[in-house]
Amino acid sequence: MPPIPQETSPAERWIDIQDDDMTVEIVEELLEAITDDLWVVAACVDRVVDDIQIQRCIVQTGIARTEKTVLLAQEVVKELEGDAGGEHEDLSEDTSATPELDDDIRELLVLRRMLLRRSDDLHTYEEMASKSNWSLGPADRPDETPVSEELDDLDPWAEGNDEAPVLPSVSPSSPPPFTLTSFLLAPALETALLLASSLQIPALAVLFVRRTDELLPHRLKVFDAIPLYAQSSEKLNELLPSFDYQTSQEKLPSQTPWREIPDWTEADGMTLVDAGAAIINVSTFESLKTLRPEPLSAEELSSWYLERAKRIDLDLGLVDVALALVQHGASQGIPGLDGLGEELSLLSRLVYDAGSTGTSTNWNLERWRSMDTESIIQAYLSASTPSNVAGDIRRLVLPYLYVLEAHKERAGSPDPSLPKRYLFKYLLAAPLSMAAAIFEASKPTLPAGQRLIQKDDDMARLALACLYGSDALNEWSTMSRIFECLPAWQSANDQAAEGQGGTADATLRTLATFVAPSATRPKVSPQDLLSYFEPLNTQALSRMLDVLDVHLTSGEILSRWDVPAPLRWFVQSANDEAQQRAWATRMARRNVASEDVEEDDNEWVQLMKEMTRLVGGGEGALKGAFGLLSKDEVRKIFFEGLLSLGKFKLARRLLNPKHGHRPLTPGVIEGICLSMSREFYDNASSGNLHVGEMKLAYDCLAVVIPPTPATIAEREFIEATSKICSYGVHSRPGVPLAPIEIRLVKDRLSLISRVLSSNENVYKHSEVVLDIVHKLGFQNDLAAEVKTLAMLADAATQAEDFVRAAEMSERMVKDVQALRRMTFSTSSSDSARAMAARDEAIEVCWHTCFQLGRQPEYPDAKRKLGLLAHAVQLCPSENVLDVLAIWRRVEGEAMDSATLPSPGGRGRWRGSGARAGDQNRRGTRLGVSGSLQAAAGQIPSLSARLVSMNNAAAAHLGPISSDMASKTLNRMAGVAANLPSNLPFSLRGRLGGDDAASSGRSSPTGRSQSSDVSHQAKAAFARGVGWLIGVDDE
Repeated sequence: MPPIPQETSPAERWIDIQDDDMTVEIVEELLEAITDDLWVVAACVDRVVDDIQIQRCIVQTGIARTEKTVLLAQEVVKELEGDAGGEHEDLSEDTSATPELDDDIRELLVLRRMLLRRSDDLHTYEEMASKSNWSLGPADRPDETPVSEELDDLDPWAEGNDEAPVLPSVSPSSPPPFTLTSFLLAPALETALLLASSLQIPALAVLFVRRTDELLPHRLKVFDAIPLYAQSSEKLNELLPSFDYQTSQEKLPSQTPWREIPDWTEADGMTLVDAGAAIINVSTFESLKTLRPEPLSAEELSSWYLERAKRIDLDLGLVDVALALVQHGASQGIPGLDGLGEELSLLSRLVYDAGSTGTSTNWNLERWRSMDTESIIQAYLSASTPSNVAGDIRRLVLPYLYVLEAHKERAGSPDPSLPKRYLFKYLLAAPLSMAAAIFEASKPTLPAGQRLIQKDDDMARLALACLYGSDALNEWSTMSRIFECLPAWQSANDQAAEGQGGTADATLRTLATFVAPSATRPKVSPQDLLSYFEPLNTQALSRMLDVLDVHLTSGEILSRWDVPAPLRWFVQSANDEAQQRAWATRMARRNVASEDVEEDDNEWVQLMKEMTRLVGGGEGALKGAFGLLSKDEVRKIFFEGLLSLGKFKLARRLLNPKHGHRPLTPGVIEGICLSMSREFYDNASSGNLHVGEMKLAYDCLAVVIPPTPATIAEREFIEATSKICSYGVHSRPGVPLAPIEIRLVKDRLSLISRVLSSNENVYKHSEVVLDIVHKLGFQNDLAAEVKTLAMLADAATQAEDFVRAAEMSERMVKDVQALRRMTFSTSSSDSARAMAARDEAIEVCWHTCFQLGRQPEYPDAKRKLGLLAHAVQLCPSENVLDVLAIWRRVEGEAMDSATLPSPGGRGRWRGSGARAGDQNRRGTRLGVSGSLQAAAGQIPSLSARLVSMNNAAAAHLGPISSDMASKTLNRMAGVAANLPSNLPFSLRGRLGGDDAASSGRSSPTGRSQSSDVSHQAKAAFARGVGWLIGVDDE
């Protein structure tokens, strides 16, 4: 510090020196050098620095310079009173004596009072720094002086060990919120508001104790300045308004001054002239002295606490802080806080004790009050797990429910069942794992006080509703845990048990209808199911638990084989055979595709045993899942599933065991294999029997040992299907014919036509085609074979392969002849069907023979004549004339080509020698082989056959019949020469040119003029010929 110039006066140096340059030594040196007490005291009041030691030195120096003035003033006052031994109280009674003092004395007294208050404030500042652990620096630390010891004795906070406040957490050596200068010059209210807003609660408490007279009127304003997030602490609670239970009013705090005996200048009633206006604004300090307000009433105190708690909850959501505030007020006896305290206590459990669900939720009283009871219970247990849900219910939910029950009771509407009712609602809506934990905490073996569910029958009803209302498919172990917690009642007498069992069975039947899904209620809830079990007494509940045991066992079996069903399905299907059969089919056809090469017989044997086990059980509702099915039916379903998975080798081993009996009868085995084979067949996309579903369909039939006619026929049908598809038959352009279409076609012979039309060379493989026909189901069916041969002959004719066509036709004639013989030996029941098949085959046969026989491109006239002869023999009587017309034409062509002379008479041939010579010459001219000529010579003409038939008939019919036949044949020869051929059937149009040529032998004009005569002649001729050849007889 630069030296003080000696030429200046001490007063000037005091004024010029800066606060930072000032020290205790300079203060003492300069102020002691000045003799004017009034100037020195005023300078001490005017000078305020931040260093505590320097400021204390200044204050003490100023107070010391006023000691003489105080003694002088006291003597003057005593003299004026005329009583040397007067007390301060006398002065306070006579305020007119003080004006006798001169102005300097009055000013010194006022300044002394100010310095005394500043000295008290220094002690207060030091105490606040000590309580709040402010770091004031080495120079600012108070000295261990007797004065401080005296002040410590006067400090009520020095006794006892104060606990550190919870909030704010004052760190060691924290800086003060304001400087010493600011504290000394600022009003107490401003300092208190600053301390309150900065949560300097210990310092604020010190300030309230030392400056109570100034802060008491503004205490609520100071309390409101404390942040809402301030945590409850002992210091803060001591500072907040308290309640006097005896007076039902606020208990006001009392002030603890630093000096027990006030200074003479501070005595009440002392009136001093305001002479310090030029020195300091004394009114700044005096303005805080106001009258103390009346204490707050109980209602006002309650309103203040409630309002602050609501602000804490709504603005900050700090439920614990609001709860601590309300609890402190309630502990003071302030009325009207219990209700809010209960709500905040329950809300605090939800916010802080219920655990976190991982999602941020803003909880406050407004939201709490808007929620219903069930939602609050769900919120309490939202973070619970099966391991702690029982404890959470005891710790969180039940206290809440008991509070609700108490509210109901206080409101005059008691509801003792409220806790149980809401607990049951939660249990029925909880997941099975949580429900299991609750049931385990309610076991009948536990003491009554520890059980969450007190009554055994309640447990049984809840378990039934919870389990049958669940959609779980894979929680059977959890369901079993629940079942194991249920009570086991002692059985009553048999008659009573039987009656209760009937009640349970009736309930199950009604329940099956109730749980069935509908359009209005797709799913029934556990709460609804509980209503079905409420009327049941203990014995009926015991029966229902027995049913539940059976259903749980069945459910575990189904789940073990990957076809789980919800527990209520067992109720729905108890009287529904179709549902049981459908689920058994699912079980047998489960997807167990394995990559293992070897099939596990034991696994499938175990499955069959398990499925059979589900058939068993007791009577009525105690039956298993497949109780309406027989064991044989279940085994049948099992093997159907086994075959559906292609396990043919395994099925063959199980169905044909080396030891013991077969699980099914041969007829059932055959039916299963046929059914599954057809299922594979119908689902096949390709007809190739070596791949895909067709191969499965074919191999499936090999399971039947030994093969039966039905399985053989089915295998042949599959082979026929494969051959048909191999020819590239299409159902429509670009779409191959599917196997299912082959099975569904009504006329399977139409498939042969489609095969022949798909490939022009197929007719050459007649045996293959006939084999297909046989395997299509026409084995030993001559009618079908005739139709097939007709199609082959027609295809050969289309390809102008007349030789193969003739061969097919001749073979067809043989089949027809055999067919005609067979129809006479059929039974009466099959006669109509056989006759219809025979007639259809004959129709096809004579049409085919006629068409091939009239072909002009076919050069073999003799073979054609033979075919026409077959046509005449097989055709109906009304078509004989048409066939004969073609016969005569072909016969004429054959005679003309062989240069044979006309026969001597109609219906008569020349001798054999002339015929042989003519044939040799014709064969030489036409190049026909000798064998063909010999064969032709063996075929008699139709006229000769008719004459011979006439002679034979005349011998048996007598003269009259002989004459009639002779006349008929004679008319036939004449009429046939003049009548045109008439082809009423559809194939005639192909040879229309030939018909015209043959009909050209008779005059068209003549035919038109004698049409009636011609028609009558035709009819008579047809009747005669038909009678001769035996058509009418047949």
